[in-house]
Amino acid sequence: MSSGAKIKSDSNISLGKNIKHFRNIREYSQAYMVKELQLRGCNTSKQSYSKYEKDIAHISASELLAIADILEIPIDKLFTKTLIKEAN
Repeated sequence: MSSGAKIKSDSNISLGKNIKHFRNIREYSQAYMVKELQLRGCNTSKQSYSKYEKDIAHISASELLAIADILEIPIDKLFTKTLIKEAN
């Protein structure tokens, strides 16, 4: 998939925490997510994916669509205001 628009979390919505939340519900590993993204034509590395979940890197719109597809959720679920606080 080609690089295009990039999306980043803001102070109200944490894409990374939302992605991680739904990934954990499915019990998918980060390695599984990367493999599935690559199978869908995304050029995503393990390092990049980890940064997405930590909200320290921009994610492309096509990667975001692929993630929603892998997690079998509507894409708008990834844009939900973060209500879950991560335990340290």
